[in-house]
Amino acid sequence: MASKDFGQSIKHAFLGMCLGVLLCSSTFLPHAVGQGTTDIRAQPSRAYSPAYPYEALLAGRAGWAEISLTVDYSGRAIFLSTVGASDPAYANALQADIEAIEFLAPRVNGRPMMSTLKVRFDFLAKPTLDPAALEVLAELKKPKPAVYAVGELDKKPAPIRQPPSAYPWILRSDGVSGQAEIEFVIDRAGRPLFPRVISATQEGFGWAAVTCVKNWRYQPATKNGEKVFARIKETVVFDINKSADMW
Repeated sequence: MASKDFGQSIKHAFLGMCLGVLLCSSTFLPHAVGQGTTDIRAQPSRAYSPAYPYEALLAGRAGWAEISLTVDYSGRAIFLSTVGASDPAYANALQADIEAIEFLAPRVNGRPMMSTLKVRFDFLAKPTLDPAALEVLAELKKPKPAVYAVGELDKKPAPIRQPPSAYPWILRSDGVSGQAEIEFVIDRAGRPLFPRVISATQEGFGWAAVTCVKNWRYQPATKNGEKVFARIKETVVFDINKSADMW
């Protein structure tokens, strides 16, 4: 197993070295860069919004993480690595969020460019949340929160929309399949909130799964006909043979 991990590390280091050569090559960086182009960095198509590590969120523990990455011609983040973080969980959360974003690749003379950048995100002790999310978070912090398990509901809430998760870049490049079991609370509107990883065959699959939850929607959970908060578990499968559908 150690031999396999070492081989993968060598593979990633070699690929990173090759990409660095390409990015520095005048063939791939047209001379227009030297003609007054001041910013050729890729731009994210949405704001960064990583899943707050569950235990840190409940404890009100702030943190930060900084990730370096390369954006390829198609706008996909590759070669991600941690520059620094107050805790590995924050770095994992930010990396998974970056991998779920489609970037707008910069263009020089009309040609798409690869670019490198660093992203820093600060996780606030009191994150900005809407009133519904604040209500759920306050309930979770109680000794006995009024959040019901599936067996206590009228029936398990049915999913309305479940877009697939982004496939972690390193695991995709290594051809690794796997799965992750996640748990989250759905509010009275059927919106998943505050996900956490229960188990995962690879750590990256767990963080990718909790990241995609915010795009899911369910029918509201009910108990005795009344809408309530409910705790749901789901298993997300990552199949390398279907990875083209899981950017």
